[in-house]
Order: sequence, then C-alpha cells, then structure tokens
Amino acid sequence: MKRRLSLTTIIAFVACLCVCIPMLTACGSNSTKDAGSTSKAADNSSTKTVVDAYNRKVDVPVNAKTAATVGSGARFVVYAGAQDKLIAVTEMETKPEMNRPYAMAYKDLFASLPATSNGNHLLETNVNAEQLMDLKPDVIISSRSAEECDSLQQKTGIPVIGISYQNQLFTDNVYKSISCVAQALGTEKHADQVIAKLKEWNQDLKSRTSKIADADKPSVYVGAVNYKGAKSFTGTYANYAPLVELGANNVADQTGQKAAVDVDLEQIGKWDPDYMFLNAGNMDLMKADYAANPVFFDGLKAFKENHLYTQPFFNFNGTNIDTGICDTYFIGATIFPDKFSDVDLPAKYSEIYSTLVGVDFYKTMKEKGMDFKALSFK
Repeated sequence: MKRRLSLTTIIAFVACLCVCIPMLTACGSNSTKDAGSTSKAADNSSTKTVVDAYNRKVDVPVNAKTAATVGSGARFVVYAGAQDKLIAVTEMETKPEMNRPYAMAYKDLFASLPATSNGNHLLETNVNAEQLMDLKPDVIISSRSAEECDSLQQKTGIPVIGISYQNQLFTDNVYKSISCVAQALGTEKHADQVIAKLKEWNQDLKSRTSKIADADKPSVYVGAVNYKGAKSFTGTYANYAPLVELGANNVADQTGQKAAVDVDLEQIGKWDPDYMFLNAGNMDLMKADYAANPVFFDGLKAFKENHLYTQPFFNFNGTNIDTGICDTYFIGATIFPDKFSDVDLPAKYSEIYSTLVGVDFYKTMKEKGMDFKALSFK
C-alpha cells in the first residue's frame, strides 16, 4: 500500500512539474526582460570615479551624455574628441576668434549653445550656477582652480572635472587633463590616440635638439606675448614652452622669472638676441614702438641680420596646445635649420591641428593671412 501511494505521489509530482515548468520559464523570460530594463536604468544612474588634473576624485555618471564648460574647458573637450556632447559653453566660445583654433573649428556648434559663464581662464570669471542646474549637464569641465571646482560642484550638485595646463605643451598635466575629460565623457580611445601623438612629437623634437652644445645655440627673444592682455616688444616669456622644449637659449630666462615678464628696451639692447619671434597679433603696438625709436631697433642684431619672425601666439585664454607645438617646430626649423631640414613644416602643421582639433585648421589660418614667416618693419 505504501509502495502504491509512493508511486502515485511520484506520478502526480512529475505531472505537476510538466505543467509548471513552462509557466516558470515564461515567468523567467518576463523577469529577464524586466531585469534588463532595470539594469539599463541602473547603468544610467550608476557612477564611476574619475581623478582629475588636481587629483580630485570625482564621481561621474557611467554613461555621461552631456557636458558644460567653465573657463577654457571646451578646448580640452575638443582635444578629447567629445565636442558633440557639449550642451553649454562660455561667452568667449560663442564668439570665437582665429587665435583659438578649437573654437573656430566648431564655431557653428558653439554659436548654437547657451553660454553659462564669461569664459575667463585666468582672470575673474562669472558662472551662472542656476542656469547650469536648469540645463542639467552630466558633467562640467572647468579650467579654474581646484577650489573653484569644489565650490561649483557643491553649489550645483553636478560633478566638476578640473583641468590644468597653462603655458604647457608636453607635460603630465596636459596628458592627464585630456585623459580625465575623456574618461568622464567616454572617449578614451580617441584621447589615447591624441596623447600618443603628443608623445611622438615630443620625442621627435627632443631627438633633434637634445645633443646641440650650448655654444652652438643662438640667443632668442620672444616678444609681444599675450598674458592678461596684449603686450608690445617688452612683453616676453621666461620659461617659454617652445624654447624649453627645444633646449634653446631664451634670453628672458636670465630674469630668473618662470612665466610672463615685462622688461624694458634697455634690457633688450643689452641682450641683443640673435633671433626675435614676435606676435603678429600685436603688430600695431610693435609698430608704434618702432616708429618712436627706429635707431634703437635698427641697431639690434636681429633687425640688422633680418632674423625677425612672426608666429601665431598660442596663449589666449588658456594655451592652444596645437599652435604651441606648431610654433615649436617653426622656431626649431628657424634657429636649427640643419636639424629640421627633413621636416615638411606645412604638412606638420596640418597634422598637428588635424590630430588635436579634428580639422586641418592650418588651411584656414593661411586663408586668413595667419602663418609662420619672416617679418619686416621696413
């Protein structure tokens, strides 16, 4: 009797399983679909940690789709290849000028976006925090100080990635700034390619000039630089990035300063540099200085030997890394011609702009009369 009951029970149990398993499978299919939907939503709301240029640990959305910028942050969004994710820039970017290639290359895009700050990189900046909160970008990219990044993040509740790169070309800061922006916005592959090219150019430049003896290096003066406004002849740079890269003899380094510095004409006369590289953007100021004292200038070696050159300036509301590297190749080919005889400079300029900005901006520059060339005041 027990055996019969057991057999009956087993048969009933098996029958029950045959009925229930399809139902469970169907339920399982529905559960998987729901789980997939839930998982997708979780991915959108989950975060990852990005370490920015100031070593700040910032939690950003895993799939950040939108970004706004403060200071000159848009420059590095372009370098990182994420310009299509911008939903707000600065006033400066909505009215771009030729001396900011990244903004000119995407002028139509930037003009269509709202401006949430005045855009100053080093000078005082104003940020409309309320407007940023209304726009709800996933991430803010800022070139301001670490303290200002912290303050803006606290005020808006939006993660702020800080970048730092003033007057730098091939530095860990530059690489890290590009990389952290790419990590925040999901363009790591593009950024890796850009950084690899930067390191390649750095190695190329170093290999050409690192073994030149100091006695064989001509003296160089860079004038009419832009730093917190336009300068004339007497505005120069100690620790000037292109000259540092080339290991060149920058006479302004004798001041003991580390960045922009104003000197006087008497000091320039004492230095009497072999070569001068002057900013064409401040030509009106320079011509006025020359007209006021032509005897002095005509007596300088660089003027007498026609070693005057002009190049697009690379510091304008932050450093245009692309133009700075082009300037470095131009200066190198000018003062060390035998070391750069194999370099097709126009092709190199096009390569640099195409890599960093995404378009051949050198072509645009030439069409607008901006170039790397000899200069005359006569």
